[in-house]
Amino acid sequence: MNDGLFYLYADLSCSLVMVVCGCWLLTDRHIRRLLRLCHACIAAGGLVNVLGIVADQMGFEDISYGHVWPGEVMTNLGTALLMVNWVCRSMQRHREASSQNGS
Repeated sequence: MNDGLFYLYADLSCSLVMVVCGCWLLTDRHIRRLLRLCHACIAAGGLVNVLGIVADQMGFEDISYGHVWPGEVMTNLGTALLMVNWVCRSMQRHREASSQNGS
């Protein structure tokens, strides 16, 4: 497999995870507004990445995503894993709160 394609699809998948997790964490009321604003920025940046990659692959005129650098992929991977962990903790908090309210 071509290294460029590997990095491209790795960046695409990490960016999709960041968009989904960022949108999920925007709904968590236990997080301060400043952190939710940060999650909104991460989700927006991930969405721009996804749209740029898709537009480049579909061959839209005058849109060139360019070469995806391994450092960018590693940064996005770290952010995506951190956000998945945060979403899991948020879901666990919601389950604990609903079990306490139901008891």
